[in-house]
Amino acid sequence: MGKNKAKGKRRSHAAPVDTAAMMATLPQVDALHDVPTFADMHIDDAQRAAHESFCAALAATDAQAASEMHMGCVVRLDRGFPLVATAERVFRAEHAVSFAKGRSEGERLLPAVGDVVTVRLAPGHDMGVIERVLPRRTSFERWRGKNRGERQVLAANVDTIFIVQPLGASRDTSTLVRDRIARSLVLAYDCGAEPVVVFTKADRCDADELSSILADTRRLVGSEVRVIVTSSMEGTGLDEIRLCVPHGTCAMILGESGAGKSTLLNALLGHEAMATGEVRERDDAGRHTTVARVMVALPEPCGVMTDAPGLRSLPLVGHERGLARAFPEIVVAARACRFNDCTHTHEPGCAVREAQQAGDIDGIRLEAFLALASEMRVSAQSLDPDIKL
Repeated sequence: MGKNKAKGKRRSHAAPVDTAAMMATLPQVDALHDVPTFADMHIDDAQRAAHESFCAALAATDAQAASEMHMGCVVRLDRGFPLVATAERVFRAEHAVSFAKGRSEGERLLPAVGDVVTVRLAPGHDMGVIERVLPRRTSFERWRGKNRGERQVLAANVDTIFIVQPLGASRDTSTLVRDRIARSLVLAYDCGAEPVVVFTKADRCDADELSSILADTRRLVGSEVRVIVTSSMEGTGLDEIRLCVPHGTCAMILGESGAGKSTLLNALLGHEAMATGEVRERDDAGRHTTVARVMVALPEPCGVMTDAPGLRSLPLVGHERGLARAFPEIVVAARACRFNDCTHTHEPGCAVREAQQAGDIDGIRLEAFLALASEMRVSAQSLDPDIKL
C-alpha cells in the first residue's frame, strides 16, 4: 500500500510547465504572414454584449483591470498558446487561472481557434491573459477518446465547412468515400455551419471517373449541398471556393492528411504559406503537415479560412441533431413508422423503407443514414453512465 501511495504522490507533483521555454519555441508573431486582423472577423451582437457585461461587472470592483480588457479573436493556436488579434494589435496570450481549475465545465471553455474572447493586456506587457470565452455562434466538435472521452472543439464561429476529399487515390473505395463525406456532413450540420463538399486533385482522374463520383456524391449529400471540383495544379475550381467565403465570414477545411488541404489553401492565398508534405501517390498516405490550428486571411474580397491538422477518424457520439439535419426526409418519414423504436431495417410497418421503395428516399442516403445511426446507438450505449453528452 505504501508503494502505491508513493506512486500517487509523485504523479500529483508533476514538474511545472516552463511557459517561457515553451513560448521561445513558438513562431515569432512578426514572422507570421496572412494573419487575420480583428476587422476581418465577424463579431455578433451577443458577443459584444457579453464582453461589455463582463467589463461593466468588473469595473464595479476593479476599475483598473476593467480598463485593460479588450475584445479579441483567437486566430492561431500553437501547442495550446493562443495568438489573439484585437483592434489594436496581435499578441500571444495565456489562459486565466479560472480556466485551469479542473477537467469539467472550465476545461470545455478553453479557447479554440476562431473564438471571440475578452483578453486583458496590461500596459508594458507583451503577453495577454484571456479572461472569458464569449458566446459561440457555432462550435465544430468531435469526440476524442472512448467510453470516458470528451468533446474536442476544433474551431469556433465558423460559417462554412469544406469537406475535402482527394480524387484518384487507389485506397479510396466508393464506400469509404461515402462514409467520410456522410459523417463529415453530420458534424457540419450539428455545428450549425453550411457544408460544402470539395474534391481535390481532379487532374488525377479521367472524365468518366469524375462524372461517376460526382453523380454518386450528389445522390448522397442531396440537392442543397454544393459540390466543387478543384485542381490546385491546374488552378480549377478556386473561384468557386472563394465565392463560398465572402468577406466577414469564416470557413474551415476538414479532411484527412494527404487530402490536399494545405495545397488548396496555398493556391487560394496565391503563395506558399502552408507547409505541404510528401504524399504517396498511390494512396495519399502522408504525415501531418499542419501542426498548428491556423486562421488565414484570404485575399480580398474573401473572408477567413481555418486550417487544422488532418483527422484520421471522426467518431460520431451524440450527434443526433446533425444526423436529423443531414437526412431530414428520413426523419420525417420515420414519424409514420408503426414502432417508435423502428430501426428501418426489418420491422413491419416501416414507413422509411416504404418511402425508399416508392422512390421518395434515395437508397444511397438511406444506407448512409442507417450506418451512422447504428454507430451512434452503439457508441451511446458504450459510454460510462456518468458521461453527459
